[in-house]
Amino acid sequence: MGKRKVFLFIAAALLAIWVVGVVRDFDKLCKKTPNPEYQNFITQQKQNLQRTVEQLTTGEVIRVDGANLYRSDNCIGSNFEGAEVKLAGIQLYDSIYGSKSVKPYYTYSCNGAILDPDHPLFGLPDIEVLIGPVTYYEPELSGVQALMNFGFSRDPKPHKTFRKALYDSTGKKLQVFEMQLWLTYFKVAISVISNRDKPQITPDDESLNARIYPGKWYCSSKPLISVNDLEQKEEYKNHQYGDITFVLEVNPNASPWYINTGSVHTARPDIAVGAVICKELVKRPEDENMMHLQTQRGMLTPLYFKPFERTVQPEKIDSIAGQVETEIQDYKNFDIWNKPYYARLYSRNIGSRQKGFFGQKKFDEQVEYTFLLPLLVVGSWDVQLPWDVMPEMQAPVPYYRGFNLKNLFPEWGIKSGGWISAGLLVAVVILLLLWFLPMLRR
Repeated sequence: MGKRKVFLFIAAALLAIWVVGVVRDFDKLCKKTPNPEYQNFITQQKQNLQRTVEQLTTGEVIRVDGANLYRSDNCIGSNFEGAEVKLAGIQLYDSIYGSKSVKPYYTYSCNGAILDPDHPLFGLPDIEVLIGPVTYYEPELSGVQALMNFGFSRDPKPHKTFRKALYDSTGKKLQVFEMQLWLTYFKVAISVISNRDKPQITPDDESLNARIYPGKWYCSSKPLISVNDLEQKEEYKNHQYGDITFVLEVNPNASPWYINTGSVHTARPDIAVGAVICKELVKRPEDENMMHLQTQRGMLTPLYFKPFERTVQPEKIDSIAGQVETEIQDYKNFDIWNKPYYARLYSRNIGSRQKGFFGQKKFDEQVEYTFLLPLLVVGSWDVQLPWDVMPEMQAPVPYYRGFNLKNLFPEWGIKSGGWISAGLLVAVVILLLLWFLPMLRR
């Protein structure tokens, strides 16, 4: 009877060790299914916009307003009148990734991009930014206001209207200047997506030493470093971006247009950005608060004339003096109407995390901004985005986790760990059989 207790105790101990291994390596070995929600969202949006364009009347002649409406970019969100926000690029320390893809490290689209600046399997994880469309914002009504507004139209309308009378030098009233304040909003989602799949062929030391990267990317004092020099190579093992900026281009009048019938025509609106305000900020995982974000809820986001900071070398100051003087003169003549601005979302600590005594808790950080975008409009602004058919943007989760047979054989952080786990299971089965055999003989 004593031997049976020993067998049962050893089996229970080995089983407990195996369970710890399963929990520890579950995130690494589990089945990961890509999330198709975002691509479906983009597809549905394009289909809705295409149907709306096809339904526009062809009885009038549509003509754009010459050079003022010329767009030199090759990435257009829509041809509807109003504001548009797209990605100008990403800056990682001194490296700038703009509006052109540099595969396999950087894939750009006008409403987002994916960046993995170093090795595709090790080092810094992938980081993705997605920008939703500019949508009409309707403030929530109080109880009394909602009751008074019951049954009335909920069509988009200006939040406020400002009127100023214009007088000449004699005090004679010439006309009334009217400007509308429209409220719109858009969302920005930034997701870290670390590679958790074990490569089919483990790269050798030569390939891992083939390329070198700035040491500051990995908080190293060395000026240059290879992936092979990292203590923890895998992307999900505590690799964060220490200095990264996502630059947004905010265009208040991206695609203005008007109708001209020959005898009458509509007025072209002048639209200006009022401000970019962080209305909501959601961090995921919500129970963790380790990432740094410079833009917080309730803050006015600073707006810039240029997308990126320009580093000027002392020896090149004379050669660019004329260009700087011209830019300063342009700023003096600058007016706010129909001018794009650039907003910068900066973080010095966002990435993948690994926590716990056995490092069993692994997660990728994600942040979702909701920005309020007040627009100042002068003129006729009758055509807007089809608010009622556009779904609200929601940041997709990086991946879905599912149980995999590999989870039964944790690796314990070593190459032959799966065989060790298999040996533990076999030992548990043998010990349980030795414990049951005396009972079967009776």
